[in-house]
Amino acid sequence: MIEVNENVVFCLAQDKSPAEVTLRSTDWAVITQIDGHKTVAEIASILALTMEEAVVHFTWLFDKGLLKYVSSDMGGEKPLSPVVFEKLEKELMQILGPVAPFVIDDVLWNMEVKRSEFKTNKLAELIESISDEIEDENKKLIFQQKMLLLMQETNSQ
Repeated sequence: MIEVNENVVFCLAQDKSPAEVTLRSTDWAVITQIDGHKTVAEIASILALTMEEAVVHFTWLFDKGLLKYVSSDMGGEKPLSPVVFEKLEKELMQILGPVAPFVIDDVLWNMEVKRSEFKTNKLAELIESISDEIEDENKKLIFQQKMLLLMQETNSQ
């Protein structure tokens, strides 16, 4: 038995056909999205399912032998290093001054995530949201260029 959560990735099992099981329309919709790369959360989002609904469907399909477990760690799911936050904050302070930490905290609050729980794969979204807070277009461009380098550095680790 596997614990299905938002980070799990499945592929279709080759040894059992969906025709062997009576599927509901939502189960068919889930099966059409399974590609061995998308997480349960990504498929739930595409199909407008709550995470609870998605877990029920994925668990049922897995128990029926239609799905094969691929992984539960899709690279960018690791927590973002505090060092990255320090570099981000330092660069933003050069642009916005002493309000930079508050801007970052506000953006994180709007994203409904704490620094300690922030995942690497959401870094681009964070940087884009912070950029939206910079009114001066030249400063925004400078910040984005520096953040691109930071993202490249973070992804290569």
